[in-house]
Amino acid sequence: HPDQRPENQRMAEGKTSSGDADPLIEIQRKKVVLSRQLIQIKGQMQMKQRAAKGTELTIAEIKTIPEDTQTYRAVGRMFLLTPMPEVRKGLKDFLDETLSDIEQLKAKEKYVEKQAKSVESELKQVEAESTGG
Repeated sequence: HPDQRPENQRMAEGKTSSGDADPLIEIQRKKVVLSRQLIQIKGQMQMKQRAAKGTELTIAEIKTIPEDTQTYRAVGRMFLLTPMPEVRKGLKDFLDETLSDIEQLKAKEKYVEKQAKSVESELKQVEAESTGG
């Protein structure tokens, strides 16, 4: 059955009346998707960096507390008595995991940036071809 949507809606989706996807629109769509991914990755990295910084500050603060001090950790809506070494280990493990996540996000960011550059050059090439240059 034929597409019943208005012509301008089909064109906005990268389809012309012949039904073929316009390469220029398709490349622009890829560019938008990649830029959104970059924004999302950078936001996640900032969140992880804040968490790592807070954990580092907490670790520095509890170094001054004596080993036999009673400490509690939050579990849901209650607090459990937790030995200081276990608290330190938990914080260190969380910090290590967070730093690992940051490294993974940096690698992902580089990959998406490389894809974005590729799409950008592809876009310029298609625009040059469409203008006859």
